[in-house]
Amino acid sequence: MTADWFPAQTSFDLHGGRILDTAQGILIGLRRCSSETALHELLSAAKRHQMPVFTMAWALVHLASGADADRKSIHSFVGAQSAARHEWGELLAGPAVPAC
Repeated sequence: MTADWFPAQTSFDLHGGRILDTAQGILIGLRRCSSETALHELLSAAKRHQMPVFTMAWALVHLASGADADRKSIHSFVGAQSAARHEWGELLAGPAVPAC
């Protein structure tokens, strides 16, 4: 995945499924929780920030990769990155937290 990539489509296609799986894996690793708990966290965060879960998942993957937020011309991209940073920024800045 490159830093220039952004979610042009948020439907559940093959790529969207991979992004969702990757985001779940990130949360499982950080929180040491189940796949179901990680998915619920992604769904809840997407609902709180009023965006599709695939967009939220993509933003978490992008944030975890350490890529720069240099694609400011796309409003949903910036919003998703901001939401992911709000939700999981502290987790990614430090060591993994105890099991949830």
